[in-house]
Amino acid sequence: MMLGWGLRGFIGGGPFGAMIPGAMVVLTLAVLYPRRDWTMLAAFGAVGVGFGGEMTYGQTVGFITKAETFWWGFLGLGLKGAIWGALAGAVIGMGFTPRWRLVLSGGLVMTGAAWVGWKLINEPKVIYFSNLLDRPRAEIWAGFWMAAIALVAYLARQGKGQPARRMAMAGFVGGFIGFGFGGAIQGLGRIFTPELKLHWWKYMEFFFGFCFGWALAWATARSVLPAEEGVEDEKAPAVGVEMLTAAVVSAGLFWLAWNLPIRFGYLVAGSAVLVVVARYRWLAKHVAYTVTFAAVTLDLARYWSKEYHRGAPEPAYGLAIVASVGFGWLVMRWGGDARKMLELLMWACVGDALLKFAINPAGLIALVDHVAIGFVLMAAVVSYLLRRLDRGYVPPAIATVGDGSPLLGGVGEAIRGSGRP
Repeated sequence: MMLGWGLRGFIGGGPFGAMIPGAMVVLTLAVLYPRRDWTMLAAFGAVGVGFGGEMTYGQTVGFITKAETFWWGFLGLGLKGAIWGALAGAVIGMGFTPRWRLVLSGGLVMTGAAWVGWKLINEPKVIYFSNLLDRPRAEIWAGFWMAAIALVAYLARQGKGQPARRMAMAGFVGGFIGFGFGGAIQGLGRIFTPELKLHWWKYMEFFFGFCFGWALAWATARSVLPAEEGVEDEKAPAVGVEMLTAAVVSAGLFWLAWNLPIRFGYLVAGSAVLVVVARYRWLAKHVAYTVTFAAVTLDLARYWSKEYHRGAPEPAYGLAIVASVGFGWLVMRWGGDARKMLELLMWACVGDALLKFAINPAGLIALVDHVAIGFVLMAAVVSYLLRRLDRGYVPPAIATVGDGSPLLGGVGEAIRGSGRP
């Protein structure tokens, strides 16, 4: 997730960019703790982590980079990171029981609670972590905090509160540490070493991703996960119908998120898409992977045509769509293989980032930027570790039961009780 978050900050940002680390962290957990429902969980992870991407925090970072407002910025970033982690953890927890009526009700509960928090605190700026004097931002952190609490409470009332509660709590702690202290790394670096022109913002993102991912992994390892639901082999439609449906759902998510006349349009649109995924489970892989990659390619097309003025927008966006269709075809072939999908999504995003470095007005010299090199090195380490797993290597933190199934805390008990060999 550290790599995914670094990529998110470089590729697009916002809720769609946050789908990258969301999908990647769940895929990593799928490799370590095999279950047949991880594709569904990857969709909930991508969308759930994406929710927090609607929070504004640029001006909050501005506070932490000035000595006189450092602690207010630290509190704001820590709180926003905690809420980001809690909401994502709750949504991923809901993904373990993806019954469409439960997901529909959960989405309505989140939306209603978000509206209340937004109206009571964020819109009137009762507590405000952005700059009132310079283009004030419309914050939504309180709305999302209430959404996370409401969703966990609703799932608990339905008897589905574990592991959502533990994941939300772990995400809250990991998010606070990651965003708060990650922001402090950036703030202190800019305050005390202003002469060093380093990527302080990127270091903050890496640290946030590391802590956020660690928290979700800890919660997974310590939770008694529910038995797999809805993993019966659902027959997907014909290839053409599947691709067309995936394209419609993807376009609908983009359009609604960008055009709904509400501060948290992606939360509403994403919740609706999760209901569709829970009803038509074969769409989960496209929401988790194809939509995520489509956002990546569209961002590159925007930078090529509008930001860097390298060429006309029509061919750039046309190529982005073609690349997304090709990626979707690979997803249809490999969507059930967590290792293949992790490497495919990871290297596709790293490749996109390198292209974005290459088209920078500074020229190809941008490719030797230490962040670009860091992306490649981190991806290479992940691929190396996956090869070691293929050769039978078991990470020291993971024990196994007698049949070789992974065992770590409650995960092993869930595997034993799931009825599968």
